Amino acid sequence: MQNWLILYFYKSNMHTTTSIRLETSMPRMNEEVRRCIGLETDLQLACDPVERGAVRRYAQAIMDIDPVYMDEDAAAGTRYGAPVAPPLFPNAMLRLPFGDPDLVQARAADPDFDGAVGSSTLGLPPLPLVNSPLLNGGTEVELFRYARHGERIRLKSRYLDIYERETSKGWMLMVVIETDFLDEEGQLVMRFRKTQLRR
Repeated sequence: MQNWLILYFYKSNMHTTTSIRLETSMPRMNEEVRRCIGLETDLQLACDPVERGAVRRYAQAIMDIDPVYMDEDAAAGTRYGAPVAPPLFPNAMLRLPFGDPDLVQARAADPDFDGAVGSSTLGLPPLPLVNSPLLNGGTEVELFRYARHGERIRLKSRYLDIYERETSKGWMLMVVIETDFLDEEGQLVMRFRKTQLRR
């Protein structure tokens, strides 16, 4: 993208025009950012198991009252054999354990803090970017199976890719974060690929 500022100079009866190039947005990709590709979190345990009351509230919130989520008899006749959670429920399990400090309040005085905590970074170290607004660039979801009531879900996140793109508004970093949601045996329940746009 090229932005040009045209300057007009008037001197006596002579009219001259000159132009200079303005960079409204410079490339942000550098070696420090590139080194973050592939970084991943340790395996994290969701603070609560898949719990019946939480499943009920989630199903009501998404207005999906399929009996397989709550009714043992209805679920017994299905391929699941017992009640399960709605497909995207594991993503709603990313909560702070009771009594943990509020991360937003803890960093409120930091002038470089952009508010990205919890589910936006999924435990990954922050990228070395300052004054870089964060936008949601979309999410891809792969479902492998439904989570069952009582299960403990674990998750692991990684910076899958970070690349740069020149847009009509300037340079932008595309940050792809992949998160695997696993059961207690380490089998995949769900995989999220979230793209963040960083300006």
